[in-house]
Amino acid sequence: MSQSSIRMVPRARLGLLLAGIVVGVVGFFMVGILGLALGIAVGFFLYSISAGWGVTLSDEALIIESILDRKIAWNQIQGIDYQISRLGTAATIIDQSGKKWILRAPATSPLAPDHEMLKKMTQIENFWKSHRGSNWQPDHLIQSALKEWKRTS
Repeated sequence: MSQSSIRMVPRARLGLLLAGIVVGVVGFFMVGILGLALGIAVGFFLYSISAGWGVTLSDEALIIESILDRKIAWNQIQGIDYQISRLGTAATIIDQSGKKWILRAPATSPLAPDHEMLKKMTQIENFWKSHRGSNWQPDHLIQSALKEWKRTS
């Protein structure tokens, strides 16, 4: 059984800690020291649990690990894509119903760059292609909507 994991870059996890501190400062001005303590506690909590966030590639499925884990069988995936927002770019998985699943990793942003994002997306795509099975059928409507991206191999 082969398995591989891709995690959030450490700098992205620091953003969660900083967000908690910002919430704490706002909370301080709203309710006092209790608001500050609660915001900082939330930031440390998110930073701690985010160490396990990302994706795991197992022989049976792609496992999206976040607050709630999701398991998507390889034969239910139609493609690997990416989502661009003002904050950054994240890999996405499109399932057979056309639903997009945004992954916590690989992802890149100006504040938390992941210089190996394309390499990691290619790793996920290659793993999917080798594990989706011979019965897998492409959905041409979904396939035609996928953006072209630069694979590394």
